Amino acid sequence: MKLIGRRQFLKTSFSGLALATLPVISFAQSNPDVVVIGAGAAGLSAMAELKRRGIIAVCIEGMNRIGGRCYTDTTSFSGIPADHGAHWLHAKKGNELYKFGRENKDKFKIYDEPSTSVVYDGKNKVSGSTFWHVRKKIKNIYGNGGIDEPLMKKIPENLKKNNWFDTAHASITARDFDNLSIADDSLNYEDSYWESGNALCKEGYGTLLAYYRRDIPVKLNTIVNEIKWGGKGVQVVTNKGTINAKACIVTTSVGVLRAEKIKFSPKLSSRKYEAFEGITMGTSNRVIIELKKKFVGRFKNDTNFYSKINSNGAKSPEGIGYGLLKMGGTNLCLFALNGEFSRSLENEGSQAMIDFVVNQLKSNFGSKFYDKYFVKAIATGWNKNPFTLGAYSGAIPGKSNLRPELKKPVGDRIFFAGEATAGAYSTVHGANRSGIRAVTGVFISDALD
Repeated sequence: MKLIGRRQFLKTSFSGLALATLPVISFAQSNPDVVVIGAGAAGLSAMAELKRRGIIAVCIEGMNRIGGRCYTDTTSFSGIPADHGAHWLHAKKGNELYKFGRENKDKFKIYDEPSTSVVYDGKNKVSGSTFWHVRKKIKNIYGNGGIDEPLMKKIPENLKKNNWFDTAHASITARDFDNLSIADDSLNYEDSYWESGNALCKEGYGTLLAYYRRDIPVKLNTIVNEIKWGGKGVQVVTNKGTINAKACIVTTSVGVLRAEKIKFSPKLSSRKYEAFEGITMGTSNRVIIELKKKFVGRFKNDTNFYSKINSNGAKSPEGIGYGLLKMGGTNLCLFALNGEFSRSLENEGSQAMIDFVVNQLKSNFGSKFYDKYFVKAIATGWNKNPFTLGAYSGAIPGKSNLRPELKKPVGDRIFFAGEATAGAYSTVHGANRSGIRAVTGVFISDALD
């Protein structure tokens, strides 16, 4: 298909789809049985399950949109979809959103993640054999688990001294290895379908989620300040008034809970706050760039991109963690910045993130890269977003055993869901399951008796 035709198609079809998926914005009841706090994947699934069971509930969201960290921007690039957060449909055989997308082929193109990759050492395109070797070694160490200590401590010195180590370090996770528990996965991650592989949605994961939950009513721009639970039921205090209910389901990020953006009265147990401190949010941001066809045309769709990082073994490697070129066959390319390095760049502002990535690409594709290929760019800011305060959860070393504490209910009336509480944590489908789990547990039934 010609570029002009594709752009016009994207502009019209995606914009129309986005409008079709806008939620109904109204309170279901002034005094509902359950208040669902947050309209990300977990909150939407909890609300859907409550609705299915005929339980009177209301879902409130502090932002002016639904989706949480699963959000597709269809305005910055003239209708071309750009996922700011979740992009890969992980564990596809056990992923309900993957199944839904495949069943709705008239609206979504769901396809297996391609395996094409390119690796650059400066201006030289290389085989990357050493990079892949180092990366695989590290992933095997992490995958084998062990006692609850930093991953960095388990990596042999000879591997750390390899000149591709920093590149592998930046490419694997949003968390720096000194702040990544080697036991988190082995103790807490549960997904029997993980090896089934990943898929992509051309229209964007956020678009898919929004359409999947298109019938769920949500009250937007409603910020929760306090949850009172000292007496009967709960009182959820918001910027738009107080909602009285029998129970509430909290699906906000663990970053928001850790920062005590929501006050609990009376305070929760010390063990609960310890869990909020021990399971923290990693920092991962994206610079999404629209590049001219003469650049992206040299790559296959959804090509993984890696560029050698020379940070001299820095605790947080200073470079592009990974890239994704020609996303979904469009002119958009995604570049990830991870760890504390990403946090520091985010603090400087979105232009600093964009400038850093562009300068890195100049080192790979020539000093005239910007003039020859650049069209437009945006940068995310998940760490500064007051409704997320980070990208996704991870246990700090020594605290992996606290993850199960996150989902324990309080007073038979406050329940917790969200990716940090999920067996498949850090994923949309895991968050989706956690919302259903919070509703189907015996505690919700007890609370409503």
